[in-house]
Amino acid sequence: MTGRHLKARACLLALLLLTATSHRATAAAGVGAVGWSVPLSYNIPFACILPMTVGICVWLTCTTFGCDVDTSVKYGHFNPDALIEVTNPDGINRVEDPKRIDSYNRNHNNLIHREVNILGHPLAGQLYCPSQADALTPYFLSPLDPLGWQWGIPEMIYPQSLIPGLREIGNWPLNRWGNVYPRSGWTVQYSEPKAAALFAQRSGDIITRSAQPHVYNPMTGQADDGDKFTWEPEGLIENTNEEGWWQMLYPPPADSGGQICEVFGKNDTLSLTGWGGGKVSPTGSYAFTLWRPYTCCTIEGMFLIFHFDYIPYPPQVGNNAGP
Repeated sequence: MTGRHLKARACLLALLLLTATSHRATAAAGVGAVGWSVPLSYNIPFACILPMTVGICVWLTCTTFGCDVDTSVKYGHFNPDALIEVTNPDGINRVEDPKRIDSYNRNHNNLIHREVNILGHPLAGQLYCPSQADALTPYFLSPLDPLGWQWGIPEMIYPQSLIPGLREIGNWPLNRWGNVYPRSGWTVQYSEPKAAALFAQRSGDIITRSAQPHVYNPMTGQADDGDKFTWEPEGLIENTNEEGWWQMLYPPPADSGGQICEVFGKNDTLSLTGWGGGKVSPTGSYAFTLWRPYTCCTIEGMFLIFHFDYIPYPPQVGNNAGP
């Protein structure tokens, strides 16, 4: 086994030890400097990283004296790419009573408007595989996108916006959280936490794609640290963790304390409290981490001849779990 193999295994072991102790850190200083409003502490739970050995990379190095073939292990894990804050521009008077654990049958107008801020996560690219995100870099500030986020122009006339069941979070028509399109700051939803999740999904959908009709900084391109060959995720997809999943940071969910990641759209039709039970914010603001899957292998030669995965990554997780 080469020194680089040992280094890769040592790094992965360090990652496991880090997450096994639920490493916690506070981002208040760096995040607060760019206007973050929620009281935020973030953690790195093992369940969100999901590190796995997934395959092998084969490398070729040629010199005037001949060619050598070497291999390296291909690893997969989720990176914390983005912090997403969903804020309430109407203030505290528009917020549901946080003492209520349920989120059904509220006496408020179900037409909800929210603003969104997205920053690169402070630990983006600091695990093993590099990330497409840059730490604390602004990727989307919805007040700077008045046409797209405030008015839904031009997406209000897209087929995804007009055809029921197309690009829906949840399982239309019996269990729907809301439509991804138009990717604006308006929705009709009885549950404040579900509305916040919907806006997080919409904004994440924007920044993980290039050339969208919004004012934003795309989180795309090559993830490169000079030492690893990396396969990056593509645009975010709802109802699956194939391109990313979510960790709720604020308010800390009563059922998990923010120690899990999930796919939005869970079927909660038989639940007494709904998905939003125990998740209502006392301030009207919500915060999430967007985790996205990467696979990578250490560069061991001049050319990557081929690579193969003996298990697909990430293991597929949907939103069909019951209450």
